[in-house]
Amino acid sequence: MKIIKVINNNTVCVKDDRGKELIVAGKGIGYAKKYGDEVEPSQIQKTYLIADSHLQKKMIDLLSNIPDEYIMVTNDMVSYIKESLKCTLNEALLVTLSDHIYFAIERKKQGIELTNPLIQSIEMCYPQELELGKYCVEQIAQRLDTVLHPDEAGFIAMHIINARLDTHMSQVYGIAKMINGCSEIVEHYYSGRINHTSRAYENFMRHLKELVQRIHKDEVLPDVLSKDEEFAESIKRSFKKHYKCAKCIQEYILKTYAKSISDDELLTLTLHLKRISTIH
Repeated sequence: MKIIKVINNNTVCVKDDRGKELIVAGKGIGYAKKYGDEVEPSQIQKTYLIADSHLQKKMIDLLSNIPDEYIMVTNDMVSYIKESLKCTLNEALLVTLSDHIYFAIERKKQGIELTNPLIQSIEMCYPQELELGKYCVEQIAQRLDTVLHPDEAGFIAMHIINARLDTHMSQVYGIAKMINGCSEIVEHYYSGRINHTSRAYENFMRHLKELVQRIHKDEVLPDVLSKDEEFAESIKRSFKKHYKCAKCIQEYILKTYAKSISDDELLTLTLHLKRISTIH
């Protein structure tokens, strides 16, 4: 491997014998080295393969400005996350999460800790990602000797959700915020008369998450239930209170986000609301 850029004493950008650009790290690997020098394979402790050239540049900038150990710890955490989720994640996760963790630790040093107002929505809709966020917070405490605020698990979970859905962080925030708004409407409407521990509630939250994700992607469920007018009217008539709650959710989404939901979405929400409520 030949060096094409020395990032710091412990990290260099190289080109392998197949012409592929890699970022490799190891103690002293870049010390007194220059463009064109060979890298000793035995010195390499970590290899970062980033296909996207723009992302690779961001990674190089990051490595130039934050301690190597932050990247290495984050890389191990990303590997654990991938193994746990068993799905494809956007390769930007290593960069965005390293950056987030560095600034979270810097804020902590200055006595600044952020709370996450969407933590309950994340816990309800993305429990696996939140558990992984908690794992990362534990790793940071153990390996980087910094105890972060528990809500940091929620922020880290949002980065994981972003990488999983391949969206922008603003969209992940928007999704969580919309879910939070919808669930608050439900809690207020039923005055707490909901069985939060039931399988029906779990299914409702899953459906709500999928609904909000569809809204953000401008996807619409095909009209199936509403095509049967007699069936649709039967649901509206039999489950009047629950249909009214579904309409409240529809109005909230329209007024707050200028997005509409279809008749089928309304009917499906109504059926879910009927199952989770103790109101008949």
